[in-house]
Amino acid sequence: MKKSYLSLAAVVLLGSTTLNADTLEDVFKKSTLEGSIGWYGHTYDRKGGSANDGFSNGFGAIHFETAPLYGFSVGLSGFGSFKTSEENDGDYKATIEDRAVLSEAYIKVEHEGVGHVIVGRQEVDFNWMTDVIEGATIELSFVENFIINMAWMHKQAVIGFDEISETFETKNGHKGVYMLEAKYTPVEGLEINPYYYYAHDVFNAPGVKVSLSFEPQDELKTTTLLAYTKGNSDVAGILDGYVVQLEQGVEFMSATVALGYIKTDKNGTAGLESFGDQSPFEEGNHVFDADTQSYYVTASYTMGDVSVGGLYGQSTYDNVGNKEKEKEFNLSFGYKILENLETSFVYVNVDNEDNAQSYTGIKALVEYKF
Repeated sequence: MKKSYLSLAAVVLLGSTTLNADTLEDVFKKSTLEGSIGWYGHTYDRKGGSANDGFSNGFGAIHFETAPLYGFSVGLSGFGSFKTSEENDGDYKATIEDRAVLSEAYIKVEHEGVGHVIVGRQEVDFNWMTDVIEGATIELSFVENFIINMAWMHKQAVIGFDEISETFETKNGHKGVYMLEAKYTPVEGLEINPYYYYAHDVFNAPGVKVSLSFEPQDELKTTTLLAYTKGNSDVAGILDGYVVQLEQGVEFMSATVALGYIKTDKNGTAGLESFGDQSPFEEGNHVFDADTQSYYVTASYTMGDVSVGGLYGQSTYDNVGNKEKEKEFNLSFGYKILENLETSFVYVNVDNEDNAQSYTGIKALVEYKF
């Protein structure tokens, strides 16, 4: 895939923009401003003689976007953090590598019923491309039940209350990584999501994700998920590989239970997971390692302002020719204290056959959104 695909889509979208113009004064008077402030902390109890670690920090985020003028708008977001505690000198800095960052800065053009183009620094959440990127994304939705997404990622960083990258890392030199996907819903309950990722002289990765849902009766829903991605490497010494995921979920009233399986090829993924993934595990240290099979069961329940969830999984992976196992247990709790004010807690227990890789952890978050 080449940049011309993005350019062509942008021309089509821009040429279709017929929104009535607002005045320049209205651009700012009708702009939106939102954000959040909060506190987050975690602590890990390491086994096998490994040192414990943890930190806590206060954080704040703010997002500003102008009202559209002829379909054009501008968005800016900032994120900041300050240390409140750490177990060892350097624990905070090792994870929060930059205390203040311009997390988004983009130009957006949008036409209702057609789609949008966003150019600049922005947050994304695709199958194998997540976090914050510098580049361009396009969404086209002018055909009913059919959406096309395109993206070009030049740089990428993680920005959040639990981790901030030191810098935006350039991907594949200045050539970047491209993504093309479609989401097609031919009938209610069925979504077909083919996609293709490409990095010049590095890899290409076609794949598909299919989800099928049934509601045999009121308040009862089943969802089946199948996803397959094939990574084809263009780098000497890195072999082609694949990832497959199967999941079956059942939702009844406010409770959900799901069983899942993830298989990573003996040769790995050709490096695809380094740009982001959608792992169901809180930690998932070995899920996408070469020659790994992971089984998991998840459960969640919501009642009013209270939500609880859990996961138990096991990964069997290759460690220099030896098969080893890592078990993981997650337990989460969330509570809405007041309007826009929520708190959540997560407990993790990782039990590896190599005791030095075993640990327990507690994560806590309090956040107010405005």
